[in-house]
Amino acid sequence: MKPEDIITDEEIERVHANANFGDMGKREVVNQGVLKCASGYYQGHTSRQIITEHGLVTHEYELTPKGKAYLWAAFSNPPGHSV
Repeated sequence: MKPEDIITDEEIERVHANANFGDMGKREVVNQGVLKCASGYYQGHTSRQIITEHGLVTHEYELTPKGKAYLWAAFSNPPGHSV
């Protein structure tokens, strides 16, 4: 499964609206957001709101099942590669 299978590019555009993170792409904001949450690191209010609106984290800042699936899809090894 790919991240795009969980959150479409259209959803990314809708949720981000006019949020600006400089050179960082919108999907990369989501990728880093779930990684920071899973790792216990702080992130800014806007990126946290974005991943919350996508249903990836709870209001208590814990990954949802959808968030865990997204994290795995975003950061797991590609098929055919072993660790």
